[in-house]
Amino acid sequence: MSPKIETLLNAVNEIYPGKVMTRVSGEKTDELHIDRVSQEILGDRLLIELAEGTQSDFLFGNELLKMLLTLNGVIPQIFFALTFQDDTLDQQLIQIATRMHRTIVHTITYRELKKQGVLTTETAVSYLAGVQSELTVENGELDDESLWRLLTLLDALVFADASGADFSELADMYPLAYTAATKLVSPILTADLKQSRHIRRQTTQLFASVDNTLTEWGKPTVNAKEYVTVTSVLSQRQLELPVSQVFTIFHSEMTDFQTKKTAYVGLNQVDSQNSFVITKPDNQDSADFFKALYKMKVGDLFKQLALPYINRK
Repeated sequence: MSPKIETLLNAVNEIYPGKVMTRVSGEKTDELHIDRVSQEILGDRLLIELAEGTQSDFLFGNELLKMLLTLNGVIPQIFFALTFQDDTLDQQLIQIATRMHRTIVHTITYRELKKQGVLTTETAVSYLAGVQSELTVENGELDDESLWRLLTLLDALVFADASGADFSELADMYPLAYTAATKLVSPILTADLKQSRHIRRQTTQLFASVDNTLTEWGKPTVNAKEYVTVTSVLSQRQLELPVSQVFTIFHSEMTDFQTKKTAYVGLNQVDSQNSFVITKPDNQDSADFFKALYKMKVGDLFKQLALPYINRK
């Protein structure tokens, strides 16, 4: 581990409520796979483990930067409070949503790693090799891998933008996914991602844009706008407002993951994004429940739900 990454690790450990540790469990290869990183909580310790030793400084640096941004309340997080009561479907949607969210976050972290000299020409060569090994070449038709190609190329284009690497050969191998990814990533690369509300906006817009692409392709949509809870970015004024002026509550076809009961989703009235999930107490009349909920102050509701939010400066 280089001194720069050790400095990052120390910075995370200064604010993390416990101890963050790192470990590399595999050998180096010629391919960089950004998904082969895991985090495991061991009591009050958190272990970040790489399955392979390829570009370990880059991978550790990326994970630590994401942690630092999250712990400092910069990056709106995503949560999965709903379930289709189908583990396979839930896990698939979680993977898809996580990949979309990380596209936005990596736009920040990759640029910073390039700035610090951690993202190098060698990193870019390994990254490209990893992408090409993970995806099969398109045959001119949409298939079951089309969405995964799109999500992978979104990240690849973010990486190429940050690194200055030429990944144009991906356009020849995956023309359909590359064309769609180029369109979707364009507003992200030009966005001001210094403020939490802008990061959240790009996240929710990407959720919608991916669904639009899938609709154009005749594929089932992800519907992350409803399925995924995104950390709210709220001003002090909004926290004092009644719920009815900030959110719209609707009955979801999905189930609350924790209570296993009927779920009601609070959609932000500006972007229609899932911002919280709530269930009605069994002993309370529906009309009384919604009346009280809509009258409650937003700040009081989030406190009751123990749901984090970012205070908009």
